[in-house]
Amino acid sequence: MSASTMSLIAQSGLGLLVGLGVGAVHFGSLWWNTQIFARSGSMVMALAIQFGRFGLLAAVFVLLSRLGALPLLAGALGLLVARQAVIKRVGPVG
Repeated sequence: MSASTMSLIAQSGLGLLVGLGVGAVHFGSLWWNTQIFARSGSMVMALAIQFGRFGLLAAVFVLLSRLGALPLLAGALGLLVARQAVIKRVGPVG
């Protein structure tokens, strides 16, 4: 296995881990953000958190895109896995 292949595997693994982490933060904070929207009445705070969540997500994926297509796709996979994990943990709505 060549050094470039190992580097690509390492970058993809990093992308997956970063995607899992940012996905856990993004979707984990969604519940908290929803509670603020629904109950607190502080629309400014809720919107600030919402923009912060999406800003963080965009920044992380821009950085992953600089590593290449495979790390970016691995990050997206990590994001989807984190989403499923958060949904499973929170449970169905209603």
